[in-house]
Amino acid sequence: MVLEALGLPIPSEVVMPLVGYYAARGQINPFFGLLIGTMGSLVGSLISYELALYLGRFLLIKYGRYIGLTSRRLNSLELWFSKHGSLAVLLFRYVPGLRALISYPAGLARMRIMAFIALTFIGHITWDSIFLAIGIVFSNQINSIIVEAEKFGNIFAIIAIILIVVYLIYKIFIER
Repeated sequence: MVLEALGLPIPSEVVMPLVGYYAARGQINPFFGLLIGTMGSLVGSLISYELALYLGRFLLIKYGRYIGLTSRRLNSLELWFSKHGSLAVLLFRYVPGLRALISYPAGLARMRIMAFIALTFIGHITWDSIFLAIGIVFSNQINSIIVEAEKFGNIFAIIAIILIVVYLIYKIFIER
């Protein structure tokens, strides 16, 4: 869960149903499984937040031009995040792929740490609870659930990659 929150492709959509599966079989306490999964996600989110807080602005100013990010755009993003960041941190926890990335803009915008922790915890524990419950309810069909979750994750990743490539092509070839 820590690795997923850092942005690595280890989705909680796979981990938490497995926790539910083992809970349904009596091999793990569902409360502790949920708590451990959520705390792992929170730790990973905090690491991402801190990385962005201390290194993010420097790295974005230095390398942001490669993705079309100017100082002006960065300031606009920070202004938007100062107005809508709390809602974004909470709601993006429910969006596969973006869930792991929202911690970076939160750190970059220097969101208050206690607000970040509270919203991140609420988002992760509700998301993890849903998938834990799915694992418990459908423990006999866990293999097919994992396959479907991976398909959706892969589809989202492919769409995200295509959008990034199209954007980069546009920035490099068309805007010139």
